[in-house]
Amino acid sequence: MFFEDLENALSGAIMDLKPATIPDNPPQFEMVTLDRSEQDNRKWLSYVAAALDNAKAFEIHCWNEETEWIELALKYGVLKNDDWKYGKIIAGDVTPEFIEMLLSQPKPTDMGIENKMTPFFNVFLDDTFQSCHYGTELYL
Repeated sequence: MFFEDLENALSGAIMDLKPATIPDNPPQFEMVTLDRSEQDNRKWLSYVAAALDNAKAFEIHCWNEETEWIELALKYGVLKNDDWKYGKIIAGDVTPEFIEMLLSQPKPTDMGIENKMTPFFNVFLDDTFQSCHYGTELYL
């Protein structure tokens, strides 16, 4: 009897679900690409510094083999429980120490196919700033 009641209650609850409404003014992101013409990471640093002014939380994504950068990020946040099997996600609060660390990173020299601006694969600040593919794609 208990399971039948539970099943009926769950079925009723599921049938009453409605899709979330789309906001009238969804946030619009502007994409900025930093390409091989960038000799240093000053432009990336200026975008990140501006976003950090009001940021409260961060997420940093690193590939599993990027152990040095995972360890560095873990000094400022905690490992997020997720199902990304190829990497780690570190999340935390934006603190003055975190800001200093992020803005003090030199431009990586191990460029490969990307002209890396940061050693971190992705950096997200709140829901307003995304630095992807080592800072070569920014979404503001």
